[in-house]
Amino acid sequence: MKKMAYFEWLKIARDWKTRILAIGFLVFFGTFSLLYRQQEVTLPEIQLRGEYADAQQIFRLIPESHFDGELGEEVQRTLGRNATLIGLNQYILGQQEGNTVAGIEDVVSDYLSNGRELAENNLFLHETTEFESYELLKEVYLPTRAEVEKDLKFYSALEANGLDIEWNPLASSQILIQQVELVTGVILFIFIALLAGDAFTKDQVKNWSVSQGLPIPWKKQWRLRSFMFWGIIWTVTLIGLAISYVVSLLFETTGTLQYPIEIFIDGASEYIPSWQYMLLVIGSGMLLSLVILLLTTGLSWIIRNIYLTILIVIALYFAPAIWNSLPPLTAWQPSFYVNIQGILQGESAFQYGLDGLVFWKLPFILLGIWLLLEISFKQIFNLIPTQSLGLQRRKIK
Repeated sequence: MKKMAYFEWLKIARDWKTRILAIGFLVFFGTFSLLYRQQEVTLPEIQLRGEYADAQQIFRLIPESHFDGELGEEVQRTLGRNATLIGLNQYILGQQEGNTVAGIEDVVSDYLSNGRELAENNLFLHETTEFESYELLKEVYLPTRAEVEKDLKFYSALEANGLDIEWNPLASSQILIQQVELVTGVILFIFIALLAGDAFTKDQVKNWSVSQGLPIPWKKQWRLRSFMFWGIIWTVTLIGLAISYVVSLLFETTGTLQYPIEIFIDGASEYIPSWQYMLLVIGSGMLLSLVILLLTTGLSWIIRNIYLTILIVIALYFAPAIWNSLPPLTAWQPSFYVNIQGILQGESAFQYGLDGLVFWKLPFILLGIWLLLEISFKQIFNLIPTQSLGLQRRKIK
C-alpha cells in the first residue's frame, strides 16, 4: 500500500500544473491581508453617522401633530433619546479607545449600555402600533424586530466576555475571518476544479498502463489521488492563512479572536467566539472539499475533458440559485450545503424559508453523498474496458 501511495504521489508532485497551482494559491492566500487592506472599507463610525442623520430626518417626516397626546409625546422622547445615543456611540467609536472615553465616562456612558438602551427603545417603538405614523416608523426608521433582538444578543455576548466594540474592520482578526470565509467559498471550488479536473485525463496518453488499472486498481487510484489532492489543498490553504495573519499583525491592530460571530442554531441566532466560528467553517470546508474532490477525480475519467469538468465543479457552488426560481423540497437537499457561510449564519434559511437549514446536518449529508459516490463509481469502474477484460493496447505500425 505504501508503494502504491508513493507511486501516485510521485505522479502528482512531479506534475508542473500541481506545482504552479500550489505556489500560486499559496502566494494569493499568504498576501491576502495586504490585498484586503487596499480596498475601501466603511468604518463603523461612518455607518453610525448615517444612522444619526436618519434619526434626525424622522422628525421632519412625521407631522408635528402626531406627537400630541401621551403616546405621541412618549414616541417623541424615545426618538430624541435614540438620536442622542447614536451620537454618543459615534463619538466613542471615533476616539478608538474601546467601549468608552477615558475621563468623560459619566458624559458618554459606554458603547454597550448605549447600544442596549437603543435596542430596547426600538422594541418599544415596535409596540406603539396605535401611533399615527407607526407605518412610517417601520418603513423608514425602525430595524426589524429580529435585527433588534440580534443586537441585544450581540451586546450581551460582548459584555459576557469583557470585550470592547471593534472599531477597525481591518483589524487582523477581522481580516482573518473574511479570508476563512473566502477560502471555503467559491475559491475552494476553483482550487479543486483546477487541481483535480484532469486527474485521470492525461493518463490516457502518458500512462497507458495506469489507464488500464495497472498496477493499481481503479478504486484505489481514485481514493488515493483524491486524498492527496485534499492534502495539498489544505496544506497550502492553512499555511497561507497563517502567513496572511502574521503579515496583518505587522500593519493593523490585532483585534480579538474572541469577538462574537452570529450563527444560526435551531431557528434562532446565537453568538459564539470568532475562533470557534472559524474552526466550524474550516472543518466544514474540509469535509465538503473531500467529497467534491472524490466527485471531480471520478469525473475526470468519465468526461475526459478538463474544461467541461472544471465547468461542472464550479457550477456546483452556484447550484442553490436554482431554488430561487423553484420551490425547495426539503432542508436536506444537498445543493444547499455548498454555501457553508450561508448555512452557518442563517442566510440560506432566511432566503429559502427553511428553518431546518442548519450546519449540524452537513456531516450527515456529506456522508450520504460519499457512500453514493462509492457505490456509483464502483459500478462505473467495473464497466471501464481494461486489459484484464481482454482490451489490448493498440499497436502502432
